[in-house]
Amino acid sequence: MATRADRILLVLPSLERGGGERVLLQLAGAFQAAGREVHVAALLGGGPLRSAVPGSVKLHELVDVSEAPKSLALARKAFPRLASLIRVIKPQAVLSTMTGTNLLVALTLMRARVRARLILREASSLANTRSSMKRQAMRWLYRRAYGVVAVSAGVAQDLRGIGLASERIHIIRNPVDVERLRHLAKTGLVPAVQRRTPYIVSLGRLTEAKDFPTLLRAYALSALMESHCLVIVGAGEQRLSLEALIDDLGLGDRVLLTGALDNPYRVLAEAKLHVLSSRWEGCPNVLLEALALGVPVVCTDCAHGPREILDGGRYGRLVPVGDAGALAGAMDAELERPSSPGDAVIAAHSSPMIASRYLDLLDGKLED
Repeated sequence: MATRADRILLVLPSLERGGGERVLLQLAGAFQAAGREVHVAALLGGGPLRSAVPGSVKLHELVDVSEAPKSLALARKAFPRLASLIRVIKPQAVLSTMTGTNLLVALTLMRARVRARLILREASSLANTRSSMKRQAMRWLYRRAYGVVAVSAGVAQDLRGIGLASERIHIIRNPVDVERLRHLAKTGLVPAVQRRTPYIVSLGRLTEAKDFPTLLRAYALSALMESHCLVIVGAGEQRLSLEALIDDLGLGDRVLLTGALDNPYRVLAEAKLHVLSSRWEGCPNVLLEALALGVPVVCTDCAHGPREILDGGRYGRLVPVGDAGALAGAMDAELERPSSPGDAVIAAHSSPMIASRYLDLLDGKLED
């Protein structure tokens, strides 16, 4: 029976710069504006997104960053604290994001013995979940949720592949707040980037999934290397190996690694092209953000999300994963002849519409 969820708890892994965290904080503001009492629980406290928590939303930081826990250690510390929080605030509905956090929240609700409508948001291809034990845990615990949100049709197919019933899976794409992006794009000047104008850009963590080595090799092959610098925004474990590859390719004076930026949107907005070279995704926010800011895009045709967002290549060029030659050709072609503007894509991801769909689920309205 559908009952309005007047008190909602959103659970995030941390307040770092991740796309899933940004989406849930955006939703938190929308839920509060719709007249709901909204609580946000961050398993790990602190982080640059702390300032992005809407002022009227109550923030609960479960584990202090000074304790420096990671992975299972963080889960062990957060588990009893989250159970206690749930018992105190007694939410009618709980929304969490990211696989590890989803599993922890499902277990915690069982421990807390509080009846709450649980919605789990799955944001990535299962290529990101290689552990068979973790997949088995998803198969068991995700079935206990009232609904599972998949951010793309590809992610929904992955979830069906591990045995989740189709009627429990709901495709809700990521929201885009265009006005907020345009406001942020007016600030955040990075002098080191300004000195590299004109440039193409790529935003993302320096991890295996983003496949920056292929991007660097493609850039070295492209004609635009002579006219445009390459700016890569992000931090991660592959920084040292990428710096070595940049040297090997002789690109030291043409490529800038900025590290992570709290506000990367001016850098994105002033780029001539955004390139996403990922091996896998879920529904890459950065493609939506680039389209919202009027920046042409080139992307690998990876699982999942880019093909759906770009309508098969209508709103940006798609190339095979790991193919540096094809990526180089697409980058040159997109700069010369940009694809159609992505206004229709952005309209389909409007924040009010996406927030309304989430509230329908949180209120117990399962219709898709």
